[in-house]
Amino acid sequence: MNDDGEVKRFVYEAWEVRVSLNAVATEGQASGHADLWRDGEHQCRIALTGHFQDAAGACEALERKAMAWVDDWKARDHSGATGFADL
Repeated sequence: MNDDGEVKRFVYEAWEVRVSLNAVATEGQASGHADLWRDGEHQCRIALTGHFQDAAGACEALERKAMAWVDDWKARDHSGATGFADL
């Protein structure tokens, strides 16, 4: 999609997810990240490295990790003052 390795962009539960990959080496080692955006602001980056048959496998792994992160975020209590910044 652009010069920074972005290969996919999708919306999940009102979060925009942008998946970027580095080239998959001949040994199958791949790395990449998914940036999660909410209300136009960058909120989180999920990194991935590992062995995958191809770029599609690495992309799918990042998609699953990003959706699981959003699901976990939605399951947390977002009321009250915890002392931590909340999204």
